[in-house]
Amino acid sequence: MSSKHKMTIQEVADEAQVSKTTVSFFLNGKREKMSASTWNRIAAVVEKYDYRPSTTARLMTAKHSCLLGVLIGDITHHFSNRLVKGIAQVCRTGGYQILIGTSDYDEDAERLHIDRMIDMHVDGLILQPNGNPQESIEKLKRAGIPVVCIDSNPEGLPLWVVTNNYQATFDAISSCVDQGYEQVIMFSATPHVLTSRQERYQGCLDALAQKNIPCHVHIIDTQTPTEDILAAVNAHDLTPRTLIFVPNCWLLPNVFTALKPLHSLVPHKLGILGFDNDDWADLTVPTVSTIVQPAFQEGATAAALLIDHIRGRFDTPPKTTLSCEAVWRGSTGRV
Repeated sequence: MSSKHKMTIQEVADEAQVSKTTVSFFLNGKREKMSASTWNRIAAVVEKYDYRPSTTARLMTAKHSCLLGVLIGDITHHFSNRLVKGIAQVCRTGGYQILIGTSDYDEDAERLHIDRMIDMHVDGLILQPNGNPQESIEKLKRAGIPVVCIDSNPEGLPLWVVTNNYQATFDAISSCVDQGYEQVIMFSATPHVLTSRQERYQGCLDALAQKNIPCHVHIIDTQTPTEDILAAVNAHDLTPRTLIFVPNCWLLPNVFTALKPLHSLVPHKLGILGFDNDDWADLTVPTVSTIVQPAFQEGATAAALLIDHIRGRFDTPPKTTLSCEAVWRGSTGRV
């Protein structure tokens, strides 16, 4: 037989002189009623041709694929890396493998990934959604695939794991004002795209309104030139002690780099506060204060919740809010 020929299960059965069903039982570990001679004949053929059954065919007929889909906004972020690591650890213990996709916060890409994961017969999906994910969630519901949302808790969805973005931001901004900051310049991504963004955005505004402190908001993205960010800061009167707040982890490096000409003012006249980025925030000069999400725990909790739901257990709360931690460093004068 040609080495390029892909062996079929029927050909394995013919050469082993057994039925196709018997080969299927062998491949699926159902060998209790199989004689030693039958076992040995099938094993010899499987080894001879290095036979591997079709994954697609097995997924089509199996009740469970033992695959979980994981769809992340941007897999390149350190936050996402820790999130996926937490998911992977729980899945490994629970006997599941994961398929990872990244939507890059694009709704069309999100829908495409979900379609493909449905085709792969995943048993469930962990989703970091874009905007309003109702269309995606309804599609998964029709396919009978349970979904756990992370970093967002869409209205009406019964399973989610998030962090206390609003309260953590409110508390950290209030603490900065108590330390003498007299105005805030916030560089934010478009807030309404994700509930987590909106919560941080509003947490900052509400904390400052309560203390009657002005806030100047600039909406930017990764394509905003650093010189434009610097110009936006310099356009404000920096005589009052000023805090720069960046509620999006993927924007903080851009803003920090843009402010390099002003680093000599940090922290006495100018403070910097961001979210996450704890992989580099302690290595910069000055070091950067950040509000840190428990990303590993968030991923692990989401995976445990999804596996519990698939198996009909209720060990993990269906709606979980984890607490962030403010890590104060040199950029706000507290180390």
